[in-house]
Amino acid sequence: MLPNIGLFSILWVAAALFLPGYGLWRSLRFSRARSLLFAPLGSAAVLGGLAMALGLAHIPWNRGTVLVGCLLVWLLVAALMVLGRRRREGSSELGWRERCRAVYRQPVDAEHRIPWHGLLVALLSAGIGGYLISTRLRELMPGAGSFPQRFDVLFHLNAVRFILETGNASSLNLGTMIAPDKSFAFYPSLWHGLGALAMQATHDDVFVVTNAVVLVVCAVVWPLAIVTAVGTITGFRPLPLITAGVGSAAFSSFPFALLNYGPLLPNILSLSLLPLAVAVMASITAVTHRLRADVGQRIIVILAMLGALGVAQPNALATLLVATTLMVVCRSGWRVRRAAENFTHPCLVRGSRAGRYYRKLMLGTIVILLTIAAFTIIWSVLQTDYNRPSDTGLTTAVGQAVLLAPNGRDEIPWVFAISSLLGLIVAIWRRKYLWVALMHVSTLVLYVYATGAPDDPFRTWLVGPWYEDSSRLAALLPMTGVMLTAIFVVSVADVFFPRHIASDRVMRWRAPSELVLAVVLCVLMLPATQEAPFRHMDVYLRDAFRIDANSFGLTPDEYELLKRVDLSVPEDALIGVNPWTGASLAYSVADRHVTSPHIFTHLSPAEAVVTRDLGDTSKSAETCPAVNESGIDYVLDFGDRALIPDTPDWDDFPAYTNVHDVPGDHYEEVDRQGGSVLYKVVGCD
Repeated sequence: MLPNIGLFSILWVAAALFLPGYGLWRSLRFSRARSLLFAPLGSAAVLGGLAMALGLAHIPWNRGTVLVGCLLVWLLVAALMVLGRRRREGSSELGWRERCRAVYRQPVDAEHRIPWHGLLVALLSAGIGGYLISTRLRELMPGAGSFPQRFDVLFHLNAVRFILETGNASSLNLGTMIAPDKSFAFYPSLWHGLGALAMQATHDDVFVVTNAVVLVVCAVVWPLAIVTAVGTITGFRPLPLITAGVGSAAFSSFPFALLNYGPLLPNILSLSLLPLAVAVMASITAVTHRLRADVGQRIIVILAMLGALGVAQPNALATLLVATTLMVVCRSGWRVRRAAENFTHPCLVRGSRAGRYYRKLMLGTIVILLTIAAFTIIWSVLQTDYNRPSDTGLTTAVGQAVLLAPNGRDEIPWVFAISSLLGLIVAIWRRKYLWVALMHVSTLVLYVYATGAPDDPFRTWLVGPWYEDSSRLAALLPMTGVMLTAIFVVSVADVFFPRHIASDRVMRWRAPSELVLAVVLCVLMLPATQEAPFRHMDVYLRDAFRIDANSFGLTPDEYELLKRVDLSVPEDALIGVNPWTGASLAYSVADRHVTSPHIFTHLSPAEAVVTRDLGDTSKSAETCPAVNESGIDYVLDFGDRALIPDTPDWDDFPAYTNVHDVPGDHYEEVDRQGGSVLYKVVGCD
């Protein structure tokens, strides 16, 4: 059941997240099934690249330009494929029986295609996860006008309005909203660009389109991505895919926690795309079945993948760097081990010279060393300047990480916590899954260091790419936890259904039996994963989305006044606001300019003077010239309730806070709703 938000906005966002990417992958001559499953990753790359290109060319961001841009990208990629096409010898087309058996031997067939029954089960599994997530979101969102009233929501809602106003959705430009003195200021804009497209097409308000993006990303992209990643690792078989589908909705740490913390909306998008990127790199590095593609195709795929994560939220690039490094090290390590075994036991390979194995041994070792060196260099470049000291004991942090219940939550997803530990053992034992085990262990280590390690230079270097923020790292645990659980499930299945037995006679009962077991597993997992792990998170999110007298952000009076601001304030006017009180939302809700679209907005010297001295009668001689220079015509006063209580900076805007207590004659009341008041600045003509 869908949340109470605009259906047309949902459809527009879904179309924007699937159609551009599907066209891109089909232009690269990938199969229809693979193009569909990986469409969100391709769409992020296409839309992010188009936004930058259109911004640099001063072409507005709208439905028409995006459609034309997508067509041009598809044609360009298709032309490159035709020019670089090499005729392959022979045909590896498989019959349906062979393709059906192949999925039990390896993740995909020789052409890296997904069998139709594997695609069907993958979509069904993602649908289960999407239904569970959307149902929970529906219960948490009271209505279309609800939104998570947290610190960063000011920026994200106002950013959608900024893109609509400027016609520029480029990540190189979005940061200028809070730094207007700069020509370029990077901020990942894909989330906001999607909202702007939906808002243009449907004319829904900013809250509706933002909730539509939340729903599509959380309930469509994320379940599909983790199911696709698991299918790439284990094969598109019912048991692991159903496990992944249920697992996508079984953790409070992602995506739900990031709606309450921040909300970190771009991070939700980037982490929802991350499993697809991991699956791509696993195929390219051949730790799963190798992707059969020429050099040109691989280059385009890698560039698209990196671009997609970059415009969604670059934090995911750091995670992908860790994963790729581990994949390359594992793959090279396997080669080194084989070379060493063959060198020490030359009888294993007849007629071979020892020098050949020396060269393989040396080459594999060099690749490992170069990979580690490259990782160290790139990691140092990704560092940030944030300093967040840890606030948890080391042993407590370890327990939280191992039980997949991070950041002090006692909501332990016991099914996946236990299964992931068993899957970790299996992944280490079964060598081909070792890279997944190392990914999980590295995620645990990063989280533990961010949460419980002492504040020292090594901790800063290790978790700096995530702003030393444990919540961002906690959101990575569900991905690796679900992967390990799926590995455990498929390994147990392989004990009863050995993969090397795939004859026609065995296939008659094997596939139906596994499908029946998958249904039984789903029925057993649902009640065990949908109640206990969300006892507290449901309460937190319900509090975050509510709008009442005790809400964290806007009160009903403030919300009603915001919706009337455009009736009293001209389009070219500027409103002075204290962003800590939520008054900045006058920009996104009423389409009227404010002095601070976000808390960290750079004020001009004149605006700073007005913010500080407008209510000081002794400084009228200095204040009025600043009022005229800045163009501040109105003041929106929402009192002294801050989005973050007890923050030391909320009262840095004395001229816009509790104006009824400010002496002087520069304020003339224009509109009022309860204790929320809109004033006109007077006395400076």
